[in-house]
Amino acid sequence: MRSVIIGGGKVGSYLAQELDSSGHHVTVIESDLARATEVGEATNALVLQGDATDMRLLEQADLHRADWVLAVTGRDEDNIVACQLAATLGATRVLARLNDPKNRSTFDALGIPVVAVTDLMVQVISREVEVDVEEAVRVALLGRGQISLLEIEIPIEVEPQKVVDMSLPERTILVSVMRGDEVVVPGPYTVIEGGDRVLAVTNVENETSVREVLCKVPEKRLD
Repeated sequence: MRSVIIGGGKVGSYLAQELDSSGHHVTVIESDLARATEVGEATNALVLQGDATDMRLLEQADLHRADWVLAVTGRDEDNIVACQLAATLGATRVLARLNDPKNRSTFDALGIPVVAVTDLMVQVISREVEVDVEEAVRVALLGRGQISLLEIEIPIEVEPQKVVDMSLPERTILVSVMRGDEVVVPGPYTVIEGGDRVLAVTNVENETSVREVLCKVPEKRLD
């Protein structure tokens, strides 16, 4: 997979090392020359020094071939612009670091998925596994092992249903829905369809219940 990281600070450098060690082709764009040099010496990533809002630099980074563009600078404004430009240039998926929770609504309005926890970002994008269609895969444990992040692939035969109509267990949140190349943050009236991949956060004891609700296949009627 090809990943382009916008920002070579502590977060960007860490991601570059993790993704590089996982076999990704990694490119890092960093405006500060000293930081760019450090990332280049610490990883095998291709490091480009310059402004990530410079269209010519982004084209040089081959964003149109990128599977993931990760905007992880310390400024939400820069991450928003970088993700919008990346999408315009044809990047398959974008993901942004959220620094200030007050800005979440802006990211949501623009359709830019965000992650505020670096470890979670690494685990979500770096794993490439085949998933049984009726199996919930635990991506991570959070909150001292009490909270589970699940990735669930919905069986194709499941009928479409709105989130608001689902009987999900208490303290369960659907984080994102991936449908082909599209990633959306679901709301109450988002429709979940067969073939979707859903990220959900729930208590560990509710993992089985969440899978059963999302993957419930309608019973065949006997005439």
